[in-house]
Amino acid sequence: MQIRMGRAAHGLGATMLADPKLRITEQFGVRNQNINNFNPFARPGLPIPTSLLIDEKGTVVWKDQSDNYTRRSDPEIVRAALNEHFVAGEA
Repeated sequence: MQIRMGRAAHGLGATMLADPKLRITEQFGVRNQNINNFNPFARPGLPIPTSLLIDEKGTVVWKDQSDNYTRRSDPEIVRAALNEHFVAGEA
């Protein structure tokens, strides 16, 4: 429910994943180690805002991260990366 509400509040159209135990966050090494001195109450931390493009083999081909937990990748930057790594490769 929180993800759905957050998507609407921030105008996000991308798929958002819930990772309350930070398993995926730890696997990708994107856990916020109290950047900005922010440690949410009763939570083990937050992931660093990260956008990943992963190919069909499971390889990360592109990554964009923010040093500010309130900021996400600009959709135009993600779109350009999609075009570069996936659409251009199909031609």
